[in-house]
Amino acid sequence: MKLIADSGSTKTTWILLEGDTVKNTITTSGLNPYFHNSESIETVIKADLAPFLVENQLNEVHFYGAGCSTSYNNNMISNAIRIFYRNARVYVYHDILGAARALFGDGNGIACILGTGCNSCYFDGTNTFSPIDSLGYLFGDEGAGSYLGKLFMGAYLKKELPADLREAFDERYRYSLEDILNSLYNQPSPNRFLASFSHFLSPNREHPFVRNLLICSFLDFFHSHICKYENYLTTDIGFIGSIAECYSEVLGYVAKEEQVEITRILSSPMEGLIEYHTKENSENIRVGIF
Repeated sequence: MKLIADSGSTKTTWILLEGDTVKNTITTSGLNPYFHNSESIETVIKADLAPFLVENQLNEVHFYGAGCSTSYNNNMISNAIRIFYRNARVYVYHDILGAARALFGDGNGIACILGTGCNSCYFDGTNTFSPIDSLGYLFGDEGAGSYLGKLFMGAYLKKELPADLREAFDERYRYSLEDILNSLYNQPSPNRFLASFSHFLSPNREHPFVRNLLICSFLDFFHSHICKYENYLTTDIGFIGSIAECYSEVLGYVAKEEQVEITRILSSPMEGLIEYHTKENSENIRVGIF
């Protein structure tokens, strides 16, 4: 049996496949190696995954993860998995390859991720190419949940929000300045903290301030990512991620303003990855073997 994992900064979805049948679905916390060490990854797998999957069930593990962009990070993930599933072949890939395979299969196009973080690549059906590195929430993540939260929280702290929006936010969250700064500078995963404010932005998306914030954020993504690809005006473009799905109408509006058409939006790559790995013989997968 195969275990397929899609891991972002917030959560990991694990799907157990027998042939083309989904036998089990398990959700754990995100396992981004930039926010975890070997011990914490092992702790998550031991507590939240291993009790539900017997070791000898697995022949292969295919792990697609945010932050899985270096040999060091990928080995951190694969070594932790092998502790519990010693007989399985473990393959670790960057999440952008997972997005590309889910969106285009063996075809080609520009694959984009807009979730807690952001990323993009051109996919030729086998390999991915990107003219810009994914720089995380400090220097990048344009259009992503952490970026939306950063723009919104910046306006809130600088007292630039319209009065009705500020009142609604204060009524819902009741944060002090100390609470916010502590979450950003002293607590783990500040990117998740920032991205969590999408839960406030979403029901207020028609508010003129929020809509303008969304438009500006997605324009930043297009200008920082998509416009860097040659022939982007004539290339299929697909999006994966909770932010892309949640704000698909605004994203489509921005795409039209930039004279491009989005061909597909998925909330998660898992449906496409199940299809891909059902059809694909693992021996022919040439990327990300560890």
